[in-house]
Amino acid sequence: MRRYGFHLSIAGKKGVAGAVEEALGLGLTAFQIFAKSPRSWKPRALSPSEVETFRALRELAGELPGVVHASYLVNLGAEGELWEKSVMSLADDLEKARLLGLEYVVVHPGSGSPERVKEGLLKALRLAGVRDKPQLLVENTAGGGEKVGARFEELSWLLEDTPLGVCLDTCHAYAAGYDVKEAPEAVLTELERAVGLERVGVVHLNDSVGGLGSRIDHHAHLLQGRIGEGLKGVLLDPRLSDKVFILETPRSPEEDAWNLRVLRGWLEEAPAQEEA
Repeated sequence: MRRYGFHLSIAGKKGVAGAVEEALGLGLTAFQIFAKSPRSWKPRALSPSEVETFRALRELAGELPGVVHASYLVNLGAEGELWEKSVMSLADDLEKARLLGLEYVVVHPGSGSPERVKEGLLKALRLAGVRDKPQLLVENTAGGGEKVGARFEELSWLLEDTPLGVCLDTCHAYAAGYDVKEAPEAVLTELERAVGLERVGVVHLNDSVGGLGSRIDHHAHLLQGRIGEGLKGVLLDPRLSDKVFILETPRSPEEDAWNLRVLRGWLEEAPAQEEA
């Protein structure tokens, strides 16, 4: 059964528990959050009452699959103090996700040396003491500059001999040159060969403002970007029927209504046995 949701805010008095309430109000079956401000190194403490309320609401909601997205400041390909701060920030996100009982943490690998990225990923796991849950997922990038992870083969190397998984971002893949618009099935087959789809835990189902191979990391609403109907091919591919789909699109009541109408319309076309 495909689970789907938005990236939700944890701002406000209810904190992380407020995100679960919003997910329930929108009828979502999954959600993604930041564990702290995505543009600050300062950690955010979770009070026992906030954690307790979050866990209780999530249990009431049927244990909605949850994803923590790591800070945008994290650059595991860096050197020196920036690398150390990035590793510590990621370890903090892993610890928060474990405390909340969430399944996944997603991180952008950053720019620089792939070897340095892999070292940082594994060090963060060690510092957080993570074994099985949450699983750390490396997100593919749009490329450009020295960004690591734009090619599936590079993701495969990062995952080799590790417990790491992958988060597939459709906008990033298209911007990196994978033709999700015209050949979504072929793109997934290429990812399957390189990484193995069993290691893909989350799909960021985003349309793209930039064109094929543009290296532009700019998300668009469903059917309002360059990929368009190609995203339906990704969503309904039977090989991804058990994945968590997250939309990282601009949000307002009107924008949410549009994206949910498109997404749910596509899901109605899925074979009944897949969604049972």
